[in-house]
Amino acid sequence: MIPVALPSVEALLLLAFLLVTTCGWVVWTLSLLVRYAAGRWKRPMILPYGLVTAVALFTLWQIGDFYLQMNAYENERAASYRPELSAPARLGQIDMPKGTKLELAVANTPESFNRALFPHPVSVTNIDAVEIERYISIKTNENYETVGFAPESMRVTGNGVAIQSAWRCDATQLVEFDLKPDGDISAFTRCVLADGNVVDGIRLPKGTSVRSSTGNVYIDGFVDRDRWVVDTPEGQVVHIDDFALQDVTLAFDEGRKLYEIRSAKLSEEKSVGMDRFPPGTEINLNSRQIRGEYPGAWWLRPSAGLTAPEAGRSMVLSRDGKVLSIRPD
Repeated sequence: MIPVALPSVEALLLLAFLLVTTCGWVVWTLSLLVRYAAGRWKRPMILPYGLVTAVALFTLWQIGDFYLQMNAYENERAASYRPELSAPARLGQIDMPKGTKLELAVANTPESFNRALFPHPVSVTNIDAVEIERYISIKTNENYETVGFAPESMRVTGNGVAIQSAWRCDATQLVEFDLKPDGDISAFTRCVLADGNVVDGIRLPKGTSVRSSTGNVYIDGFVDRDRWVVDTPEGQVVHIDDFALQDVTLAFDEGRKLYEIRSAKLSEEKSVGMDRFPPGTEINLNSRQIRGEYPGAWWLRPSAGLTAPEAGRSMVLSRDGKVLSIRPD
């Protein structure tokens, strides 16, 4: 944190005196003008009024000077931190056209841009991009002086649909990437899906979010094999095997094969033999809690408050619907 000196009590009192005096002068002068206009003019006491007028004029001059200085500072800052390219340039491994508006993390250093707004769509990693936002890590020394910077991540907004790591992303919403120190793309990390994504036979609805994963880490230190985590939009139904599911969080492996369903609820009643599971029943696939004994199995667990086949029990099913176990919940 950069240390900032606070104004002294004397300075604050002086400022308050000047402002109060100026306000008093304004009221006094207006009252004189009103009396003059009403024909009730009475000459004010010259010395007191003259002193108050001098103080007020000095205060107003200081306020005006401060405003001009701040305006000049803002103009200088705009030129230093918010330039517009006067000619095409390649910044952060991106070819930017003339007229691109930049916001910089480091003054007068275009390579440090944390936002770029293009005058027309520009091709950026298979996206017709209109805007880029980057997170820039700033390095400072013990005197809080900037000694370096490095881009860490980038979010791109554009037009149409963009293919990223075989996912069909809605480019009108944020598409996110990790960056290398030179600004080049390291990896695709997140987007909102467009229509047309069918993964391992599962049709994912528009608006589904997908993010990359290095493996879910459990409290015992175990790291899972998931590489993509997908969250469907609230209320949208996804059909997997013989189940209609909603509010689904799925995990896929590196080959985009369904690895796990971490959370989901039945969107409609499901019959298993003589048992009926109502809408809202919680359901998982290949949960780690039962994976050792029943790998790749469905696990239905009635939610609290729902009418279940038998209170306090859950059911484990194979992918083809065979009952593998009835367990105490």
